[in-house]
Amino acid sequence: MSNQMLYGHLTANMAISELNHFFDTNVTAGSQLGDMAAKVAIQNFDLRHATMLFFNSTLCYGVEVFLQFYHYNIVINRAKVLARKTTRQFVLFASDTADIELLLDGIISFEMDNTGKFIIICESSTPKECDEQDIMVLCWNYRIVNMVFIRQEETEAVGFTYYPVADGICNNLKPIKLDSHNQYTKTTYGEIFRKKFRNLNFCPIIASTFIQPPYMYIKNGIPTGIDGDLLRMLIHGMNASLKMMTPSRGTGWGFREKNGTWMGSLADVYDDLANFSMTSAAITLTRFTDFQISSGYSTSKVVWVSESAQVQNVALKLLHPFEKNTRFLLIASFLLVICCAFVMKSSCWTAMCNEENQSSRSVVFYSWMICMGQAVEKLPTKSAYVQMTLFFIWYCFLVRTAYQVYLISSLKGRFYDSQFESIDEAINAQYPFGGGPALKDYYVDYPFVYKNWVNIDTQQIAPTAVNISKGMNFVLAMNIDAARVVMKTRKAKLHILPEPIIISPTVLFFKKYSPLSETVNTILHRLIAAGFPDKLYKIYSSTFDIVDQGSDEGETLKMSHFTACYVVLILGWIVSAIFFSLEVYFGKIYKHPS
Repeated sequence: MSNQMLYGHLTANMAISELNHFFDTNVTAGSQLGDMAAKVAIQNFDLRHATMLFFNSTLCYGVEVFLQFYHYNIVINRAKVLARKTTRQFVLFASDTADIELLLDGIISFEMDNTGKFIIICESSTPKECDEQDIMVLCWNYRIVNMVFIRQEETEAVGFTYYPVADGICNNLKPIKLDSHNQYTKTTYGEIFRKKFRNLNFCPIIASTFIQPPYMYIKNGIPTGIDGDLLRMLIHGMNASLKMMTPSRGTGWGFREKNGTWMGSLADVYDDLANFSMTSAAITLTRFTDFQISSGYSTSKVVWVSESAQVQNVALKLLHPFEKNTRFLLIASFLLVICCAFVMKSSCWTAMCNEENQSSRSVVFYSWMICMGQAVEKLPTKSAYVQMTLFFIWYCFLVRTAYQVYLISSLKGRFYDSQFESIDEAINAQYPFGGGPALKDYYVDYPFVYKNWVNIDTQQIAPTAVNISKGMNFVLAMNIDAARVVMKTRKAKLHILPEPIIISPTVLFFKKYSPLSETVNTILHRLIAAGFPDKLYKIYSSTFDIVDQGSDEGETLKMSHFTACYVVLILGWIVSAIFFSLEVYFGKIYKHPS
């Protein structure tokens, strides 16, 4: 054999030996990575729920080992993201950092829960292609905090995680190595998958809001009010520092425009300018779709308000002690008695009765005399007429007593014309209506209201309510507490329709799948259990309690209150004068031909 042939044979053997060594090394490394990933998952995942497994199809060693040890509910996905948004446990096998970024892009683009638990395995043996510091920065950019990164280090697999607020640093992205002695559940900083934002070490939290009595007042950057005090308690519970901001684009709560752009306070959250929005905002469909919401800490009652009804003429107060139906019954009963009196005066009745029973003709007259408090000289002699007279006297006495009891309060009270009881009545009266653009969503199934809704900017809601109290024909949708503030502070007389638009929980709004939401909810639950939101509401809302406009008991009686009394009296004089004139005329002046 020539030297050239021998050299070629040796070179081929060396190449085959190196290739076998490469495969043996990769198999060993993949086995270690898969073994460690399975241990971390078993000890830290909720084994009742499904786990999503993502991997590149060219990688099989670590995946195979992982599946051998992890015998629980798992969904396997090979480099293709499925829209399974309810999953909160993920295992990713990738070849290098670029491959990991592609997988995370797919997960985020399908709006999967980035606050879930992630185990990321990088199988490349080249340190630069699986650098833990690059992975920490990458996960922070994707707002993934609960993660473990596993790579090969020389002859063993090692794991890393990070704690964003630690060592007095607010963006601490330093990789923390997992300790295998504590079974991959804890580090020197704490548990790897829990409470990484429980103590923020005075790191700043930016809250977007706006001045909204009685919920939010801001003075020198310090919030007060129902939401303001609760916000300071919340920040104190998180051991953070608070920074306030008002909407950078638009005003008020905010709404989504047709092009998808958000305005108002929610735009600050959507554009990552604020960590959350606290504005006592109710839940709508678009808000729920585009944002992460906290637990409800209070309720928001949105109502319709219109102009207050005009005060009725005081001359009509004489009729208020009786309802309409009662008035008709009383008039009918007295007309019946009058008819009986005319019958008893007729010649037919006289012919039917004996001469000694003529006194029965004065039953009505005697009864009215006693009812008016005057004496009666005699009563009918026949027992049946006496009983009828006494019964009518008793009836008139009861009516008069009841009338007198309620007459004073009626004269002093204020009574108003009929008012709108529902938005349908306002629509039938051809009143325009509207309010904040977000409230329009509640009438998406009510086409007429939805199409004819007039958008009112948040800053113009209170001035519009004042204009309504001055006679503007408009029905405005607004928060009931905000309406009471306007009625109290600006002396505006408004009518709150009894039919509410919605009674919705008030929540905090976060960016979709914000890692802060879990910590905020934990503290909110404790504050709610202690009764702080209810107590703050009673303290601040009591300042704006409105006395019912129809129950003013302190009004002084004036001559105008007795207008109806004088009208009845003068009418009686006129009728009496007419009958007196007729009696004089027919009795002394007019002589009948017969």
